[in-house]
Amino acid sequence: MKIAMLTLGFLAAVIVSAANEPNPAPSAIGLNWNADGMASAQLEKCPLEKVLLSLSEQSRWQVFVEPELGLHVTTRFKNLTHAQALRRLLSDVNFAIIPSPKALSKLLVYKTSSEKAVVRIIPTTRLAKRNKVKIKPGKIPNELVVTLEPDSGIDIEDLAAELGAKVVGKIDGLDIYRLRFENEQQAEKAQALLEKNEGVASVDSNYGIARPDVLSPVGIAAPPLNLRPSSVDGDGIVIGLVDSSVQRNGSQVSDFLLPEISMAGPAADSTDQVNHGTSMAETILRGLSASLDDQQETSVKILPIDVYGQSENTSTFEVALGVQAAIEAGADIISLSLGSDEQNDLMRAVIQAGASSGILFLAAAGNEPTGQPVYPAAQAEVIGVTALNRSGRSVANYANSGSFVEAAAPGAGVTVFNNQTFYGTGTSFSTAYVAGVAAGISSTQGLPMLEVRRLIATEMNPPGTGP
Repeated sequence: MKIAMLTLGFLAAVIVSAANEPNPAPSAIGLNWNADGMASAQLEKCPLEKVLLSLSEQSRWQVFVEPELGLHVTTRFKNLTHAQALRRLLSDVNFAIIPSPKALSKLLVYKTSSEKAVVRIIPTTRLAKRNKVKIKPGKIPNELVVTLEPDSGIDIEDLAAELGAKVVGKIDGLDIYRLRFENEQQAEKAQALLEKNEGVASVDSNYGIARPDVLSPVGIAAPPLNLRPSSVDGDGIVIGLVDSSVQRNGSQVSDFLLPEISMAGPAADSTDQVNHGTSMAETILRGLSASLDDQQETSVKILPIDVYGQSENTSTFEVALGVQAAIEAGADIISLSLGSDEQNDLMRAVIQAGASSGILFLAAAGNEPTGQPVYPAAQAEVIGVTALNRSGRSVANYANSGSFVEAAAPGAGVTVFNNQTFYGTGTSFSTAYVAGVAAGISSTQGLPMLEVRRLIATEMNPPGTGP
């Protein structure tokens, strides 16, 4: 999406239209952003992130920033218009405002390209409210996911208010909304009413998904990762990794990463524990390396999408948001090392939209040998991936091998983080490994993803199932 810098006059008009709220409490860092269109500031070497956090808390914008800018703001002014104030506050960086008629406008803050403004600044007041909402695996009883018919003419905020709900999430471009009610009884009554509304395409539940287990440190050396990024500029295959945050510092994957997109606020990174997402990224690269034979250079990149933030759980809605973000960012392959026992209309619709545009989806089959479907792995547009045992001759005894499974790969992996080796097992590793293999096949042979899928289902099918 091309975003032109707004002119000062139009910028002022957008700011005034977005400020029809009561005056917020004064900012603790010395920035007052008033609803009357005026602002004052007294800042001395204040970190840019704190300035943007205060701005997000006091304005009516969603604020997105390019990661790791590491700048500080020093300025003093009084009673400037919002447009003039932004110029003073953000003089060392570029910014653009993207107005939205149906949702909050976006403020993008970046150094060179608006496309790099991918980390959302979430106000602490909203984050505190979010942290009070406990999401458990399984159906979230007081939430509904509503998809409107195209050109329905429904104002979702008005509809939610009539039903006694709040709109707490939206997938742009698909008219899909996450509604939260006071309790399960209100949600059930609302669902019955929504299902009779001709402007509503579907009503579904939202489901909680637990954060993957942490990996264990082991006292062994990991095999070397003999892979380096291509020295030639140009477009390469992009793998969207929808998972927890991928740690750049201390890992072997940083040179292959695109800027991370966060769907859930700041990441829960640690210096002594590797994230599941970091481990999946290294496993992708190991699968990629194995598919390149003797070639050590690759143009393949990994696009990390964090759907957990600092929470122990996420939901199918956040995952769908992450998938949509990966699609919009140009992913060719999307790897999902997570799943739920319940099929979800929301996930089905988002994945179908991506698959119809030629994106290859892979998802973990699950770590319980039940044979029952796990979603999205069991969705028709997705390759379900299970784990092989150590010999590689059969499916691991813990892994699901239902009829929906199309591919199998090693179900164990090692990850190097801060000079420590971590070890883990599960169909998560198998999925990430196959994603790397798929990228290698496509990048070296120039094959479309439909043909890559056929090759994977033929050459990597689970033992005993036949081609």
